[in-house]
Amino acid sequence: MDANDLWVIPDRRDPASRHQLLCRVRAEFEEMPCLRLTHGQAQRLFGLRADVCDRVLAALVAERTLCRDLDGRYRRQEDDAWRRADGSMMGMERARQRAS
Repeated sequence: MDANDLWVIPDRRDPASRHQLLCRVRAEFEEMPCLRLTHGQAQRLFGLRADVCDRVLAALVAERTLCRDLDGRYRRQEDDAWRRADGSMMGMERARQRAS
């Protein structure tokens, strides 16, 4: 299932509520730049049902606010926290660079 498939699931929220929810989740990731969450962790942190969490995370990935690491965790797309002061990369970022 990719991000486009998730939008087929009917969304019962009104547009204003959906916008507020996206802003809330986006703000959490912006306030904590090193935050990396699995789907289950995001669901518990934000108090969402699984289907709602799917749509929220898919929307944030689609708008390139978040990305999904090789280990399945969501993080900010532009998160440079994995870079050292000398510009070299650490952890999953280095593994991702080697794989590409």
